Amino acid sequence: MGAVISMQGVRSMEFFVGLDVSLDETHLCIIDEGGRIVKEGRCASEPGVIARAIRHQGRRSQHVGLETGNLSQWLFNVLTKEGFAVSVMKARHVRAAFAAMRVKTDRNDARGIAQLVRLGWFKCVHVKSLDAQETRALLTARAFLVEKITATEHSLRAALRNFGLKMGPVARPHWAVRARELVVGHGVLEQIVEAMLRVRALLLDEMGSVDGRLVALAKSDPVTRLLITAPGVGVVVALSFRSAVDDPNRFRRTRDVGAWLGLTPRRWQSGNTDLVGRITEAGDDRGRTMLLAMWKSATAFWATPQDSAYARNFARA
Repeated sequence: MGAVISMQGVRSMEFFVGLDVSLDETHLCIIDEGGRIVKEGRCASEPGVIARAIRHQGRRSQHVGLETGNLSQWLFNVLTKEGFAVSVMKARHVRAAFAAMRVKTDRNDARGIAQLVRLGWFKCVHVKSLDAQETRALLTARAFLVEKITATEHSLRAALRNFGLKMGPVARPHWAVRARELVVGHGVLEQIVEAMLRVRALLLDEMGSVDGRLVALAKSDPVTRLLITAPGVGVVVALSFRSAVDDPNRFRRTRDVGAWLGLTPRRWQSGNTDLVGRITEAGDDRGRTMLLAMWKSATAFWATPQDSAYARNFARA
C-alpha cells in the first residue's frame, strides 16, 4: 500500500528539463520541483531522440527550456507537437545568469537551464510561425545575392582601375556593356571581365527568381498588401516588417513594437547618475532597418509639394 502511495506522489510531481543544444549533440538535465537532479545525459540533436530521452511514463508534466540558437525553432516546433511545454530563452539572459559560473561545461549549462526553468528566471522568446520563417529565409537569401552582386561589381571595378580603366557612374542594366567597352583589345582583361560577368548574370537571374517569389507572397497576404499602400513602402520593406512582427497580438500596445525593435534609448541610472544614450538596438536588425527606411521614404514623400493633395486626402481618410 505504501508503494502505491509513493508512485502516486511521483506522478503528481512536476519535472523541469534543461537542454544545452549544439549542432550534433545535446546535453540534457531533468530536475524535480525541489531542484534535485533526476536524470542527466546527452543525445543526438534530433527532436525525436530528445523527446524519447526526456519522456517518462511516471512524470506528470515536463517543462523544457533551451536557449535561442540555430536549431531552437526546429526543436520548439517538434517538441511542442510531442506534447511538451517548451520555452525558448534569450541567450543574453542565460549568459547573464551563468556569469558567476567558474567551471563552464555543457553539462553544467544544461543543469543551469533546468534550474532557470524551475525558478522562472528567464524571458521567453517568441518563436515565429512557419510562414514567417520561410519569408525571412527568402529575404535572407535575397540580401545574400544583393551583397554578392555588389561585391562582384566592386571587385571588377578595382581590377580595371589598376589599368587606368574607370567604370564611372553607370546604371545596373548598362553595367555589362560598359565593362566590355573598357577592355576591348585587352586579351587578359577581356577573359577576366567575361568570367566575372557570367557570375554576375547568374546571380542576377537567381535574385530575379527570389524577387518573383517575394512578390507572390506579398500579393497573397492582405496585411502585406495594406503595408505596401503606404508611400515609399515596397515588397521587401513590407515583408520584412510583417515577418518580424509575425503575431501583433503579442504586443499589448502599439508603441511596444518600437521598444521591441530596439528603437528606445539606452539608460543607465545609479544614484545621482542618469545617462541616456543612443537606441538599444536590441531587437530584430532587419525589421529595425526596414522600419527606418519606411520612415525616411514616407518623410520624403510627404515633404514634396506635389503630394500635398494626396497627403490631405490620406489624412482625411
